[in-house]
Amino acid sequence: MPTVAYRAIRSRRKFIKSKEIKAYLGAHLDSDVKPRLVRRFDLIVANWHHKPEFRARKYITADFIKVHVYPAGPNKQIYKWVTGGTKPHPIPKHGPGFLAFVWGGPGSYKAKTKPVGQFGGPGVVVGGTLRSGVMQVQHPGTEARKIEESVRNDAKRWYSRTMENAWRRAIRSV
Repeated sequence: MPTVAYRAIRSRRKFIKSKEIKAYLGAHLDSDVKPRLVRRFDLIVANWHHKPEFRARKYITADFIKVHVYPAGPNKQIYKWVTGGTKPHPIPKHGPGFLAFVWGGPGSYKAKTKPVGQFGGPGVVVGGTLRSGVMQVQHPGTEARKIEESVRNDAKRWYSRTMENAWRRAIRSV
């Protein structure tokens, strides 16, 4: 799941044992880093009809400082399917009647997302017609969008700079 890690801790391992520094870094992660990363994920799913909620958890150890952002709420499985992709699978009808959907042939669906960092598409079928009277269809699967990889790449420079400044302020305060 989505993780952004700060690795430049080797030379400062002795400082992380200080409760004051650990508390300062934890407060900085809670007040600045976590909300900003969660906001970045919220922006990616802003035009989704079934938006997941995102939450963040911080980890501070002698070896690393890490923020883990994860989907939550009733729509978290949809996010996992989008970011991780799906294999081809049958979609059977549920309940009485038949399946009904709009389809214009292979390539007619213009997705809201594309793999690795392209977001904000229309999410519509172009030139489609209503199909009905089908008991089951074979979904071709979806390519993984790797949303967390995109966020990690976008946030890497900002995160490193922010945490480096937090380290400096924390060490000066002790």
